[in-house]
Amino acid sequence: MSVVNGLRGVAILGVLFQHVVWGWISHHSGGVPDGLLALVSNGWTGVNLFFILSGFVLFLPYAAGLRSMLTWKDATRFYWHRLFRLMPLYYFAVLLILAIGAAGMSQAGFVEAAQQLLLLRFVVSRYGFMPPIDYPLWSIGVEILFSVAFPVMVVLVARLGLVRILALALSAALIARIFGRIWNPGPLGPNFISDNLPGRIDEFVLGMAIAELYARERVPIWAPRLIGPGLFLIALSWEAFFQCQYRGLSTVMMSPANNLLDAGLCCVLLGALAREGSGRSVLAFAPLQVIGMMCYSIYIWHAPVMSAVVPIAGDVPALLLTLAVAAFTYRYIEFRKEPDWRTLFLANGIGWRRRAATEAPVATCASHGH
Repeated sequence: MSVVNGLRGVAILGVLFQHVVWGWISHHSGGVPDGLLALVSNGWTGVNLFFILSGFVLFLPYAAGLRSMLTWKDATRFYWHRLFRLMPLYYFAVLLILAIGAAGMSQAGFVEAAQQLLLLRFVVSRYGFMPPIDYPLWSIGVEILFSVAFPVMVVLVARLGLVRILALALSAALIARIFGRIWNPGPLGPNFISDNLPGRIDEFVLGMAIAELYARERVPIWAPRLIGPGLFLIALSWEAFFQCQYRGLSTVMMSPANNLLDAGLCCVLLGALAREGSGRSVLAFAPLQVIGMMCYSIYIWHAPVMSAVVPIAGDVPALLLTLAVAAFTYRYIEFRKEPDWRTLFLANGIGWRRRAATEAPVATCASHGH
């Protein structure tokens, strides 16, 4: 689905902008209005979009009646599929990063890092939630936790209804985010409670709700009109995040600001879905789709590659190397069984406008901000 691929592309470009450009801007921002700084300091909010898209993509075949979660066999099939979709690239990257980084670590430090990453202990580690060797992996951990919970979510939706589950998720996540910010009011970096599954579950369920509307063809034809208000809500939330992170506003305010951001992203997604069939969506731009389809590989490699290359060669070579490594693992690890590489890169003359969305792991972004 071109909308999903394109939005993934937007999200991962936001992550790269955050980590490549914002650091430079923040050190050369004298005289720049806060309003402008707020617009360029929130690339990390792509994590919200990734989580919403994850809920959408995973739940869509169930909402459409193409799959069911009625038996243990159904759940087992889902788990095996997600295991072989998420973990080969994860462990390939982790093992390679550990091997390269071992020379600069003490034995105790290496053993601790290996245990955290190989056993996924960082997901439940109060002080190790952001792995030091590849800090963006915290959000891959949250994605994995949601994958574990997903069959239960599907069953609960079938029994209680999606409206009730969404209301519960919105309430529980807001409470978790507020508690997390009170527990640790630091404005920068992921928060062990606010940014873990309890504080992010609402975003996955919002994606599920939109999948339900889409599968039942209930996305209204006027939904494209939501894009403008959605962008306004996103900009408003960015201003609130900026004030919390850099201007001393209480970080507890980041919790409701997160809801504003999610509402804006949902408006944009609904509008984009309604507009997709018109052929006028910028999200169908082939290079943007390819970037979105490669987002898991780009995301998992960008931090270690930039950490190693930027001090030596600068930002542009680091970005180019990130894309090259990501293209390799996208082709030969993520989709190693795909016989035609041109299909994966929309170079076969058929998929330049559209490509069916797969259950790709919606790679999530780590950030300096949230």
